[in-house]
Amino acid sequence: MPLISDGDRQFLTDHFSKELTDPVKIVYFTQHDTNMVVPGHECLYCKETRDLLDEVASLSDKIELEVHDFVADGEEAARYGVDKIPAAVLTGSGKGKVHFYGIPSGYEFAALVESLVAMSKGTTPLKDTTRAELAKANQDLHIQVFTTPT
Repeated sequence: MPLISDGDRQFLTDHFSKELTDPVKIVYFTQHDTNMVVPGHECLYCKETRDLLDEVASLSDKIELEVHDFVADGEEAARYGVDKIPAAVLTGSGKGKVHFYGIPSGYEFAALVESLVAMSKGTTPLKDTTRAELAKANQDLHIQVFTTPT
């Protein structure tokens, strides 16, 4: 059963066709899909996150989904700075990366969609004054945004 409604699927297909310029990749880290659960190693929402990302990637030929097992592909996870799952790392034509931990649903789904667009364009919708202040940084920045349901 699809997670994205037909109406939303059509909207997103149109949105991506208008807004995506360059290819963007979602690098997804999950656990091996099995019926056996090892206590302390279960991944809450890994399957649902994979299903959602599969649906999103199917909406545009400019979105590629690459899936990795967090344990088996530990070196790849470390290369992307992933230390927990489920994790989706967006990469595109710009030099940065965007990480999503947990399932990007609710408010986070809109952030996922707009992050895909920003990564595809290689830019962000930041104001010029914000860009100017960030340009003053003399080292790489690691910015984290946490959201919680209200």
